[in-house]
Amino acid sequence: MGGSFQDQLLKLGLVDKKQVDKTKKSKHQNRKKSGKKKQPPVDENKILAEQALAKKKERARQLNLEREQKLRKREQDGTIRQIIETTRLPKNDKGIAYRFVDNKKIFRLFVDQEYIDQLEAGRVGIVRLNNQYEICPAEVIRKLQQIDAAVVVQLAESKPKTEGDEDDPYADYEVPDDLMW
Repeated sequence: MGGSFQDQLLKLGLVDKKQVDKTKKSKHQNRKKSGKKKQPPVDENKILAEQALAKKKERARQLNLEREQKLRKREQDGTIRQIIETTRLPKNDKGIAYRFVDNKKIFRLFVDQEYIDQLEAGRVGIVRLNNQYEICPAEVIRKLQQIDAAVVVQLAESKPKTEGDEDDPYADYEVPDDLMW
């Protein structure tokens, strides 16, 4: 008895030829269907390469954003420097020392009395250019505040003069002109 199991069953008469052909046909169809359903093997190297490429693109995008921010900051600094240098008012090294506060430290500028009055009235203000301080008109300082508020050191609010407090006990006394700090 050396044939296949189907041949043996056919010889013994347990099955007929139609049943054997039907079984062969169904097995063949099952093999054919299962062959189509096989998924191609997953290529891990390809997935890792795609992930690495995505990371590389994201890093390049981040670097471009940082580069653009630095470029905008440099342009902004150049604009500020140009505005200040073209509109600054002259200082007088032999003038009166005007003291002001910047970052919790007291600094001084030597200016004429005219500029001191304008500083107190809010018509001019003090701006920082690198490590120096300059006096500029109030309109220019307002433009600078819109660009970068960190360069503006002092700009007094120009307030309309109101009648003094009615409860002020020293309202009748004048402040001496020579009182400066």
